[in-house]
Amino acid sequence: MLKIKLFNSKHPIEHQELEISDHRLKGDGCSIGSSPACGLVLPSMKVQEIHGKLFIDNGQYYFRDMTKVGHSQVNDEEITLEHPYSLETDDIIRIGEFVLIIDGLPLKGKSKYSKSKSRRKNADSRQTSNQRPRKSLQAMKSLALKNRRSSSTTSENPKTSLNKETSVSVNTPSATVSQIITPIAVSSSPIPKVDTPTVLETPPLDGINWWTKGDLTVRCLSVIEETQDVKTFRFVGTSPVLFNYKPGQFVTLKLNIVGKTIKRAYSISSTPSRPHTLEITVKRVPPPSDVPDAPPGLVSNWLHDNISVGSEISLSGPSGKFTCVDNNHPKLLFISAGSGITPMMSMSRWALDTGAQRDIIFFHSARSPQDIIFRRELEVMTAQHPNFHLALTMTRASLGEPWWGFTGRLTDKLLEIIAPDFQERMIYVCGPDTFMKGVKTLVEGMGFPMVNYHQESFGGSKKASSTPTASTTVLTPPTSVKTTPVSPGVPKSSNETHTVVFAQSKKEVKINANTSILETAEEAMIEVNSSCRSGGCGTCKIKKLEGEIRYEGEPDGLDPSERNQGYILGCIAYPTGRVIIDI
Repeated sequence: MLKIKLFNSKHPIEHQELEISDHRLKGDGCSIGSSPACGLVLPSMKVQEIHGKLFIDNGQYYFRDMTKVGHSQVNDEEITLEHPYSLETDDIIRIGEFVLIIDGLPLKGKSKYSKSKSRRKNADSRQTSNQRPRKSLQAMKSLALKNRRSSSTTSENPKTSLNKETSVSVNTPSATVSQIITPIAVSSSPIPKVDTPTVLETPPLDGINWWTKGDLTVRCLSVIEETQDVKTFRFVGTSPVLFNYKPGQFVTLKLNIVGKTIKRAYSISSTPSRPHTLEITVKRVPPPSDVPDAPPGLVSNWLHDNISVGSEISLSGPSGKFTCVDNNHPKLLFISAGSGITPMMSMSRWALDTGAQRDIIFFHSARSPQDIIFRRELEVMTAQHPNFHLALTMTRASLGEPWWGFTGRLTDKLLEIIAPDFQERMIYVCGPDTFMKGVKTLVEGMGFPMVNYHQESFGGSKKASSTPTASTTVLTPPTSVKTTPVSPGVPKSSNETHTVVFAQSKKEVKINANTSILETAEEAMIEVNSSCRSGGCGTCKIKKLEGEIRYEGEPDGLDPSERNQGYILGCIAYPTGRVIIDI
């Protein structure tokens, strides 16, 4: 067990005690950096994504700098990548404004790295009087000794343990221990089957509940700036909770903005293999370029401007069927653009964390190198995992930003370069509507078997297509409810009109057959909550009293009991006659 006291030099009196188990330090060790993928997260502009790591070899504990340019100090001396630094009690590691003090450890065995320590100590003895002052070093060691003595008689700073089973948050200023379940790759348990994600079946821990569905209040643990206009918000439950969902799913936030309750859906960017936290990654939305006076994205910008560490919000879910865990396909192709990268990142993190036997090609399109969300983590993933292949393309030239990779939009030639075996893969696509339509048209034209094609569809108003993807007639007499599926029929003419009656609002509206009930309500100035607008989240659930409707898509946001009670999803429900709605 490696014991550490963690300080922020800006708050030297406060500290947190960490205990990192030997099991956690074996193999690749415990990484330290600003990336949420690290075992010990130090969010700071002075800390690199993967800054260093702690590991054990033959019973001896070591720290290795991973920056290649010596951005870490041990005992006020810069260290290099070539030589890991063997640790002793009261050794001090400085990373940015953070200070880690080794607070007592056992010495065992003899390590293959021990020579580097001897060389360093010999070099230390030859240093001249021009070496840097030691006043701050001795002060920190004295403080560490004082705290160690006081911790034996008080319990002001409870220890935080990182071990095989679980990890917990560390509340030292601006520092977090990442909530990571030890990957299966370093566990004694066998690699799971592809279609059996063990993280989704892990039994609950004592005193901690699993969140699997429904409403939940969460607290913001940290805010990570991914790019100049993208932030990741990391949440924990207000009471101990583990988050259980499928990678690729989304949650619906319930926010109070300017006195109004507003709901919006966001993909989960974190992975269920790290169940102690839940993350969403949000892009600030500017006004449309062609309508500069139009209001910018209300909810996304509100999150950027108002959510900080300690903020509490309500959410519900998880929802959606955009996930790779429900099939056994061994070869995947993820295609994304802009903020559509978020569900792809969730699925990729899950696959690599759990050791799932998947070969992944991850293609992402961004405007410029500065706009690549998760860039450093993606590069680390492709460097460390031979089954993960990254391909990036930039769509705009940017002065002062050299880019030697792919440029331009996805074409048939580019697709054959990045994924010559794309016909054998399961394809998942997420991004702006125009991007997804372009990708779908492209792969269809190249003869791809569309049964293996999946795309995330929430985020925009969905108009009726010329050919219905699904059609269901729901008959709801006043005294009973009956659901009768019918086969898809002839598409309704755009000239055909129907009547929608809103009983509580006392409004009657005539609409054409290709206008959804949600759109009808909005045009009649009747407030209906909505979020995904594709039938996935259930936010626009309303009760139908009479009449017949057809669905454009599957009403995944309704459970069977709600359907039996006569509820419908207004975003994908279209009248086929006179319909009475209870709003």
